[in-house]
Amino acid sequence: MKSKENTSPVRSRDKVLQSLYEIDLGGSNAKEILEDKEMQKRYPHFKDLLIGVTESMSNLDSLLQQLMDRDLLGLDPIERNALRLAIYEMLNSDLDKPIIINESIRLTKKYGAVDGHKYVNAVLDKALKTDLQQIL
Repeated sequence: MKSKENTSPVRSRDKVLQSLYEIDLGGSNAKEILEDKEMQKRYPHFKDLLIGVTESMSNLDSLLQQLMDRDLLGLDPIERNALRLAIYEMLNSDLDKPIIINESIRLTKKYGAVDGHKYVNAVLDKALKTDLQQIL
């Protein structure tokens, strides 16, 4: 297996988004999802991202609500969780923010509502122009 440093987090993001959706709507929790050790082997970034987002959820939601013109809980669950994942990565990774935004748009187009990616793009564009650390 490749080391974590030599793998792309792209597929891990897909699985994290699916898991966040399951937590959001299905009542699962991260601990239950992380019992699947095969998932962690196949997607080396999965565990860190899932734990990071779930443990930071209240801060992420608070930050997102300040960037949005509507209620976060009123969003489609895919859009809501794609935003959470993106903001988490913007705050906690060295990836270029435009890459994070493009990944969020990709995820939302793939799994979300027809035009959901447009709102995700708008919110993340605003986040890009904002000092996120300052509004935490």
